[in-house]
Amino acid sequence: MAENRFHTTYSDWNNSWSSVPFTDTDITGTITELTTIGPNVSTTVSPMRAFAISYGHIHGYFSIVVCIFGIISNILNIVVLTRKHMSSPTNFILTALAIADMLTMSTYPIMAVYLYIISRPDCEGTNHTKEWMYFILFHNLFIITCHNMAMWLTVALAVFRYIFVCQHARAMTMCSMQRARMAVLIIVVATIMICIPNYLMYTVIDLASLKNNTVTCYWIIGSDIALQNPSYEQFVRWLFGVVIKILPCILLTVLSTLIIIAMHHAKKRRSRLLGMVKRASDHDHASSEHNRTTMMLVTVVLFFVITELPQGILALISAVNKEFWDKVYVNLGDLMDILVLINSAVNFILYCIMSQQFRNTFKSLFVGSYFRPFFHKNSSQNGTSYSMVKTDTTQV
Repeated sequence: MAENRFHTTYSDWNNSWSSVPFTDTDITGTITELTTIGPNVSTTVSPMRAFAISYGHIHGYFSIVVCIFGIISNILNIVVLTRKHMSSPTNFILTALAIADMLTMSTYPIMAVYLYIISRPDCEGTNHTKEWMYFILFHNLFIITCHNMAMWLTVALAVFRYIFVCQHARAMTMCSMQRARMAVLIIVVATIMICIPNYLMYTVIDLASLKNNTVTCYWIIGSDIALQNPSYEQFVRWLFGVVIKILPCILLTVLSTLIIIAMHHAKKRRSRLLGMVKRASDHDHASSEHNRTTMMLVTVVLFFVITELPQGILALISAVNKEFWDKVYVNLGDLMDILVLINSAVNFILYCIMSQQFRNTFKSLFVGSYFRPFFHKNSSQNGTSYSMVKTDTTQV
């Protein structure tokens, strides 16, 4: 998510109202700046701002469609991955990742319908109630937490696969189901603790209570803690730019590179050892299934890096350059958000394309159960019968 874009403070609103920008809420519920149109304010907007406004008109609808698909697809992921024959440490982490992705998108449709369809994401001509603003604040903090859990669960997934591929002799002990459960628990608790500084950043107030302000509208602005400690906001930006964004992306990139190199070396070594074409073909079925599983997980990881690393770099630059934050980062917020939403929704498609076992389990649970009566009826009429054949494939 393009987190942490709240930056309007009491002092901003206490300045001359005509010279202070209005604020509007991005798709994540975070605050960006919208130019106030007044007699003393230029209505000219930058190309970056023009893009943000133009895309904002469709972003709410687009995000709702992506979220609905993502929530359904992640429920399907959970159902398939929790089947008894699918039980494995890797699949346990993938299940936790699906839950985190689903929760990340769970409040999005409600927020998007309210802010982008029913009303509008600013206080210009709209009187937002206290209840809705508290929901928007909860929504923002909740999805930041869930998305950060998803990021570090992806790191855990990459670590487990690295051990399996590059340290295969230790995989049985180091990548056990117990350690997978422990890794998920640690990530959940640690993420909540890391996000505590962000929980303390904002508050909801009635803008009418501010000096020189006649607008009656509840809004989200900087909390007393953030106002009384000017370096606090800077610290939170560094925390989210480096620890929450760039660090996991670096780890994921390094681990993925090592896994790909190890797979390449293993393939060459296997070709040298097996020698005979027949023996190689007999052995390659099992190893190719392992390779497909590994490449599927690497694809999930790299897709995550592609959507997250640009946000981390932008957040890092914004932490040291306020002008860049105002002119670039906040205007790209909706675009960054939709990339993250797509990333949270796309894993089901990757699993279906790249994992035979996931495909077979999904078909047996949904497609097979739906069409089996039809096939059974036709086979009985033709005097033939079919039985379900169980095939052993490499677990995800």
